[in-house]
Amino acid sequence: MQSTLLRALPGCTIAAALLLSACAPAVRPLPSVVAAPPVDSAAALVVEPVDARTALARTADSVLHDPRFRTASWGALIIDPATGDTLYSLNPRKLVMPASNMKVLTGAVALHLLGPDFRFRTTYAVRCGAARGRCAELLVTGRGDPTVSSRFHAYPLAPLRAVADSLRARGVTGFSGPLVASGDAFPGSIYGYGWEFDDLGEDYGAGIDDLVFNEGLEAIETLTSAGAGISSENPASDPRQAYLKALSVALRQRGISHEGIVSSDSMSRLSMTAAAETLFVVQSPPLSEILGAMLKPSQNQIAEIILRTIGLERTGVGRPDSGAAVVRRQLREWGADSMEFSIRDGSGLSRHNYVTPATMVRVLSVMQRHPHSSVFYEALPSVGVSGTVQNWLRGTSAEGNAHGKTGTLGSVRAFSGYVRTAGGSTLIYSFICNNYLVPTSAVTIAIQAMVRHMAESPLPAN
Repeated sequence: MQSTLLRALPGCTIAAALLLSACAPAVRPLPSVVAAPPVDSAAALVVEPVDARTALARTADSVLHDPRFRTASWGALIIDPATGDTLYSLNPRKLVMPASNMKVLTGAVALHLLGPDFRFRTTYAVRCGAARGRCAELLVTGRGDPTVSSRFHAYPLAPLRAVADSLRARGVTGFSGPLVASGDAFPGSIYGYGWEFDDLGEDYGAGIDDLVFNEGLEAIETLTSAGAGISSENPASDPRQAYLKALSVALRQRGISHEGIVSSDSMSRLSMTAAAETLFVVQSPPLSEILGAMLKPSQNQIAEIILRTIGLERTGVGRPDSGAAVVRRQLREWGADSMEFSIRDGSGLSRHNYVTPATMVRVLSVMQRHPHSSVFYEALPSVGVSGTVQNWLRGTSAEGNAHGKTGTLGSVRAFSGYVRTAGGSTLIYSFICNNYLVPTSAVTIAIQAMVRHMAESPLPAN
């Protein structure tokens, strides 16, 4: 800092500047104007204002090197993608835990490989005798549709009631046997790798499967004055069974009877003796809509479903490790260093994920130039407007102007995305803090300060 000041001063005043700087505390920010003139001169010493880039770097140093964070691990990177210039960096290639910033990687790879028009499919088939009116079994084969939920419908049973209406329209009035969950698109554990036990009883830690109701929550039948209904609050121990329970209520609401539910086709008595006839396939809303439902509220179950779907669609195996392998391969193709990321789940709930700010910024840069960049950008939370940052920085230049993804775990806080400066330049940034003992709110305030400074910066477009 001292050398910058010296270069800005006329040669005859260097000695005075040295005297002033020696008296100042080490952590005191460098003033733009030195108000006290030399004793033997009436002329004030004026330092030229620093340029926008220098001001940004100085602000970042001041914020991120606050003594409160002296034992924490910060990783930060800000770039101007138009020029490729690095405007600020702090440990940009050190691995840190990203928390829900992992959803940026999951969403970007899914959008790139599957496309914005990709839809999840659920197939409904029947095993019937000679008389179509009352068949033996209804078989439901899922591939992870995450939209049978109150996030996409006013009431989570609404899409299943539509299934019942479609059955009646095809002449099906009931089943002498059970509802059967057929197939196994997502084999293995319903949870992400390394999820902590304490999280599994919370709604954000619910498991998922190829059939999932209301984002992995249990379906408990209730009776009201209007008839049977559904209560859905706690995580389901068996997501497929929870889906069938909800479907059972919807069928009976439409007068379609059946006998029990079976959560595996191998448990069906007719699986080896009677052929199944497909009646119809239900398609979800497009991925372009689902990405926003994952990124804006930071929805873990949708992220895990998308990770498994990436694996299923690209390798034929819908396991988390299959999806993670595809994500890793894509990050390498985008130029990320394989030593700068570790992918273990899709949501970031696992504490076994690691990434560098450089990897985050690289993916964000790729998506800025991507053919579906607008879909990706609009799916991100908007500061002061939507998602997990809807209450951030309202009434400032950052409101509606900065888009990014938060991440939060115990002693982990992150925010990565895009911001447009007052001068018209778009910057890409990643701030990730690990291992802090101060309140998370203190880290959040530090990140907000950086986002606001970038939004108010006069950095011009190039």
